[in-house]
Amino acid sequence: MSSLVEAAAPSLKISQRPAANSQPWQGYSLYFEILSRHSPLSITNRETLTELQQAPRRFKKGSVIKNHELNTKYVLAIQNGWACSCRVTEEGKRQIIDLYLPGDIVGLRDYHAGGRFDEVIMLTEGLVIPMHKSQLDLGMQKDHSLVNAVLATSMHQCNIMADRLNNLISHDATTRIAYFILELHARLNLARGEIQELTLPVSQQVIGDLLGMTNVHVCRCLSQLEFQGLLTRDKESRNIRILDYAALLTLAEFNTSYLYSCRVDNPRASRPLNPH
Repeated sequence: MSSLVEAAAPSLKISQRPAANSQPWQGYSLYFEILSRHSPLSITNRETLTELQQAPRRFKKGSVIKNHELNTKYVLAIQNGWACSCRVTEEGKRQIIDLYLPGDIVGLRDYHAGGRFDEVIMLTEGLVIPMHKSQLDLGMQKDHSLVNAVLATSMHQCNIMADRLNNLISHDATTRIAYFILELHARLNLARGEIQELTLPVSQQVIGDLLGMTNVHVCRCLSQLEFQGLLTRDKESRNIRILDYAALLTLAEFNTSYLYSCRVDNPRASRPLNPH
C-alpha cells in the first residue's frame, strides 16, 4: 500500500483544526440523519444530537483523521468525502479493511477499544463532524433510544463488513467486483434506489487492496463486466453506469436487503445528507 502511505498527510487533531462556518449547521444534525435510519428517534433526540455535535471540519485528501493516538475520544460523522480504515501488518504495510462513505460514522466499532484503533485516512477531501464520546455517553444515559440507535448503526456497519468478507472468500475476482459495485450502489443511493450510476473517486489500487486483488486485476474484471453488457464506465470521470441491474444481482448473489431496509422503513432517510 505504498501509494496510500505516500499520500498520507500529517495527522490532524480535532482541537487543532479551525472551525468551519457553523451558521448553516444550526438546527441540523447529521448524527440524527444517520442514526434515525436504523432505529426510531424523536424530535427531542434530534435536539440532543444537534447540541452534542461539534462544528464541521474540512480535511484534505491523505489526512489521517483517527488512529491509536489521534481523536480516540471522538466519533466522526462523514458529511462528504470518502475515507478508509487501515491496519499495519507485521511487515509494516498498511492493509485497507473498510471504506467510510458519506453518511457513515467513524469510531463505532472501536467505541470502547482498549487502546487499539484502526488508522482512518481520507481518500478524498471531505467534511467531517466530530462528537465527543463522553457527551454521547451522557446523552445515551439519559435516553436509551439513543443507545438502541447507536447499537443498530454499529451492527449495520459490522454486517456490511461480514458480507463483504463472505464475498471475498466465496467468489472469483469478477464476482467480487460485481458485489462491491452493488454494495457501493446500495450505500450511496439509499434514498434513490432507482439511480443506476455511481462514481468511484478512488484508485483501482485502493479497490484492489480492499478486495485482495491487484489494480491490474481490478481493471480486467471491470472490463469483463463491460464485455458482458452489465455496466459501462468512463475512465476519466470514474463514473460507472449499471446497464443490467438484475443480471448483476444474480452474478454477485447480492441479497443484503438490510442495506435498503432503512430507506424503505424510514422516510427520514430519504433526506439528502445536506443541511441546505
